[in-house]
Amino acid sequence: MIYKITYGEPDINSEAVVRYVFQETSPNDFSELFKDIEYKVDGEYITLKRRIENEGYFFGFGDKVGPLDRKGRRYVFWNTDNFTHHPSADPLYKSFPFFVYISKDFNKVYGCFTDYPGWMEIDIDSKNDKTISFKIRGKGFNQYIITGKNVREILKQYLRLTGQNIAFPIWAFGYQQSRWSYMTQDEVLDIANKFRKEDIPCDVIYLDIDYMQDYKVFTWNKNNFPNYREMLEKLHQEGFKVISILDPGVKVERFYKIFENGNGRYFLKDIYGGDFEGAVWPGRVRFPDFRDKKVRIWWARNAKKYLEDGIDGFWNDMNEIAIFATEDDIKEARKKLKNAKLEDGIKLAGTLGSIGEIGRQGHGDDIVHLDGTPHWKVKNTYGLNMTKATSEMIQKDLNKRPFLISRSAYSGIQRYGGVWTGDNHSWWEHIRQEIIRINSLSLAGVFYSGFDVGGFGGDVNAELLIRFMQLGVFSPMFRNHSAIGTKRQEPWQFGEEVKNILRDVIKFRYRLIPYIYTQYMLGIKKNIPLVRPLFYDFSKKEALKIEDEFMFGDSILVAPVDRPNIEKRLVWLPKTAINLFDGNIYKNGWRIVNTPIEYIPAFQLINTAIPTMEPQSYVDMLKVDTISWNVFSDGKSRIMSYFYEDDGISLGYKKREYNLKQILIKENNIIIKTKQADYNVRNRTWNFSITYIDGSTKNVSIEVGNDGEYTIPIR
Repeated sequence: MIYKITYGEPDINSEAVVRYVFQETSPNDFSELFKDIEYKVDGEYITLKRRIENEGYFFGFGDKVGPLDRKGRRYVFWNTDNFTHHPSADPLYKSFPFFVYISKDFNKVYGCFTDYPGWMEIDIDSKNDKTISFKIRGKGFNQYIITGKNVREILKQYLRLTGQNIAFPIWAFGYQQSRWSYMTQDEVLDIANKFRKEDIPCDVIYLDIDYMQDYKVFTWNKNNFPNYREMLEKLHQEGFKVISILDPGVKVERFYKIFENGNGRYFLKDIYGGDFEGAVWPGRVRFPDFRDKKVRIWWARNAKKYLEDGIDGFWNDMNEIAIFATEDDIKEARKKLKNAKLEDGIKLAGTLGSIGEIGRQGHGDDIVHLDGTPHWKVKNTYGLNMTKATSEMIQKDLNKRPFLISRSAYSGIQRYGGVWTGDNHSWWEHIRQEIIRINSLSLAGVFYSGFDVGGFGGDVNAELLIRFMQLGVFSPMFRNHSAIGTKRQEPWQFGEEVKNILRDVIKFRYRLIPYIYTQYMLGIKKNIPLVRPLFYDFSKKEALKIEDEFMFGDSILVAPVDRPNIEKRLVWLPKTAINLFDGNIYKNGWRIVNTPIEYIPAFQLINTAIPTMEPQSYVDMLKVDTISWNVFSDGKSRIMSYFYEDDGISLGYKKREYNLKQILIKENNIIIKTKQADYNVRNRTWNFSITYIDGSTKNVSIEVGNDGEYTIPIR
């Protein structure tokens, strides 16, 4: 159930909550879970303090750094461009003020979503006094308490509240290559040709900010991309999709069409009634007000022209809003530095560091929306509404699934696109951190997420790149991205031996495409994340304490390597499992496993079946002749798996235009049942390799078509 509690007088609709029938209630109704002990209004701030009645764990908040269990930390929700993701960095780019509480014995579980899109701070018992506090700048807020038997039920209810995930196209699960920046069309084509020449699969190449003319949004650099349409056509012929970056800042420049169209009509205002201005990549810029429907339509109309050119999707960046500086910042700095002396160096550095996004933790008081709403009340939804603008156009006008990832987000972003975790670094510590972040994003309802594989900032080395890439195999979005001025991270950059390892790593991802796509699409339909922490599936005390393992679908457990020179690692297995790479079988419990540089520990759990295919240069299920099933069974009758297929690009899945087959083992037979046949699939050979718990194996095959039921004796 979802229960709504109102504190104060909320005057802002965050646009995150969809229409849903919930029960109005009071905090007293939850006395066995928590108890409100203080409600205080201090000027323009409201503080709610709550006593925790039971000891337990707190998971969620999406893209935050720190441990998976959020207890003992205080988090600020105020979307900010913070590019150094050290362990205490906060706030970052996104705000998902939703957590799930689980008692130590799993007997009490609830979710808490505090729907407020302005400045907010949530303190989860940082003083160790068994209290939680919620502090907002504003007149009031709505809070939703979600009850259920387990985390699975609570997350489903949360998604009923904030909206179901939009499905990404199937090619979004192939390997993706990016860099800030591929500077010319010749360089882009050379990168693409290298992938095909080296027999390394790749589906997507990204264009960062330098493809634009002087960083002006909705333009092309005429000198470096003089024949961009021809470039895009060549890439499409080779099976590549192209994603271009979009920043919200519109350069202030006469005769620049986008600026001239928006001037005085579509941009955020300052407190004096003029268009608000700041400095970003193009220099002086203004920012569209994406809360306004007519602005979203205008933005989408311009984005559509990119799609008509041949661009396949967008990467929304700098949309916190990230601002390097404003006129007021410069005035403030000049005032402070007027009498500065060299010996005041530390003060000088502190003053300069306070200019702009990071030092001030964003802007808000000096910005007003077109409807008169102060920006500080709704700042955290700016990136959501930017993504909404283009997503609605792609879905409604083109009947296609959008490929849209956003750096900034708020609860509900999953209705329009996905996210990536921003400017991480080539640090070993960030492998562990990205595991935590993508799992926390799943708990915040975002099912398509990823991180910059290899690290965005700093210089990667060969071993770190391999381990990062191995983790990327088991992330929804598998994208290698690095910053200008750092070592290049394409798979061939560290010599022949590393190239061969990374080719095998990427090909393993492509082998798993049938499994990944099935698990993802069924998860979209059933509100189940592809990536999730162990406690989502297993109500065992060990699962609550492990943050360096996770489930990838319902059949695969992943235990990445996050330190150099590791030859073995300790793994907890909730069930008997078989290593996907070396075939070793392990009983449930704590086990020490090998971690050679060629692979990370990843295990198929007992009584599951994983569909695979031969790797392709790029994802094209229409060219797949054979599906190979890895079956791990104890020999007992049960449902083992499913196989889902659709056209991979349209919204037809919402109308049940898909093919779904169920795979069972029953009385020494494999039975294939067609559960849905509204998408015609080609006849294929299905090969089953069955491994039993004692290590024995059997192999059977059958030709499978669009419809019907099939029975295969296991001899």
